[in-house]
Formats: sequence, C-alpha cells, structure tokens
Amino acid sequence: MGNNVVDLSASREKAKHRKKEEHFSSLQKRLEKALPTEETDPKKKLLNIFKKKK
Repeated sequence: MGNNVVDLSASREKAKHRKKEEHFSSLQKRLEKALPTEETDPKKKLLNIFKKKK
C-alpha cells in the first residue's frame, strides 16, 4: 500500500490563485475596451487613466 497523501489546502490555494488571475485578466480586458490607448507599457497606461485631462 502506497502513501497517497493529497494536500487539500495547497490545491485550494492554487485554485484560488488561478481564479484570481482569471478575474484579473477579465477586468483587464474590460478596461482595455473601455479606455483604449496606444501605450504599451502597463504602468504608463495605468497612470494615463488617472491623469487629469486638459
């Protein structure tokens, strides 16, 4: 008889992390559609969203 030990908490953490990443990517796509920009750098793109427009 082998030692088949499954770490449920690790599996839950992986699933939780994967779900968060999927949610983040869906939010990112929604923001891209709402505020399309030519900027490629994600940090600059985010800063441009919050800058005051003249």
